[in-house]
Amino acid sequence: MKNKFSEESIDFIKDHINDDPAEIMLQSRKFPELPMRDIVVQIASRQKAKNKLPEWFGNYELILPPKQNLEQASSEITAKFKARFVEGDSLVDLTGGTGVDTCYLSQKMRSTIYVEPNEELCAVSKHNFEVLGANIEIQNSTAENVLKQSSDHFDWIFIDPSRRDDAENRVYALEDCIPNVIVLEEQLLNSAKNVLIKASPMLDIKKTLEQFSSCYKVQIVAVDNEVKELLLYLRKGNDEEAVIEAWNISDKREEEQFSFKYSQEESCGFDIGGPQKYLYEPNATLMKAGAYKLIASKFGVQKLHSNTHLYTSDELIESFPGKKLVIKEVFSPAKKEIKKRVKNGTVNVIVRNYPMGANEIKKKFGLKDGGDHFLIFCETEAVGLRAIWCERV
Repeated sequence: MKNKFSEESIDFIKDHINDDPAEIMLQSRKFPELPMRDIVVQIASRQKAKNKLPEWFGNYELILPPKQNLEQASSEITAKFKARFVEGDSLVDLTGGTGVDTCYLSQKMRSTIYVEPNEELCAVSKHNFEVLGANIEIQNSTAENVLKQSSDHFDWIFIDPSRRDDAENRVYALEDCIPNVIVLEEQLLNSAKNVLIKASPMLDIKKTLEQFSSCYKVQIVAVDNEVKELLLYLRKGNDEEAVIEAWNISDKREEEQFSFKYSQEESCGFDIGGPQKYLYEPNATLMKAGAYKLIASKFGVQKLHSNTHLYTSDELIESFPGKKLVIKEVFSPAKKEIKKRVKNGTVNVIVRNYPMGANEIKKKFGLKDGGDHFLIFCETEAVGLRAIWCERV
């Protein structure tokens, strides 16, 4: 595998890294001396990896797997995030795939095993681990076989079930993913001190906690306010309520983090008030986590309505984890009122607890997203449905 690509092939990839892979393939007869099919796969994969895996993108000795294999792979930033919380002597990644998570997790371990049933992915990962100087053992096997046959007890098991079923349809429920971690739970817990499951951000967290009494921590991970992963931490014999951690991480700005338990959210009181000077929209991880009452209490802000997850205050709360806006005006959401304020039809539309969706509103009032101002359509406790004209703090 190490010599799969000659210097000439690598130079070709570098020279055409921004070109259309389909167009390159059409011209492949001009380069009979080069393995064009493999080269085109590399170009397509590297284009996919440019923002997702910048360290790998820039290393042309690495062989990137086909683009479809990179879809479920962790990004560099989320792989490094997971490595913050995993420490010990031994780890096995039971669903090795592209090897991205395995590689970053291995940096915190004395020994790491990569398990993958696809022989070609094993070969690619073996080559890449050697290039990266990662001391990782490769096992061409399935998670089920390793759990059944191995007598080893690991500090950590990492597992990222495939979110495509046997017919290659996209799925996200854990019972539909391969392997089925719900069925394997007992074996996983018997084989390691800690189990870390990477799951779809589409999962219902409360339902998932009902499925796993062994879960002691859930991390919701967003990158620049887009939720990317749900991480479930399991431990045998756990009898404590799971801690929910909402993380909004970034390479560009300071990360935001908020931790709580659902029992705290359920018992928490909060204040309701009309729009004041500042308006706050919680970040995506808090919305996914459902810490609606706690954040009002924790940051000393008021909710606009019990079912409207927007918050307000007279004093600016710099530490609030989310969008911070200055309210310029609150008015009735009538067409003539909107036209009066949005001169060119360009404004960022946000909808919360309102009888129409954002796209429906934009179509009805002839609006398009953009510019520096925000128009928020929501229900308030005091005066009902309102449009709130804001700008960023």
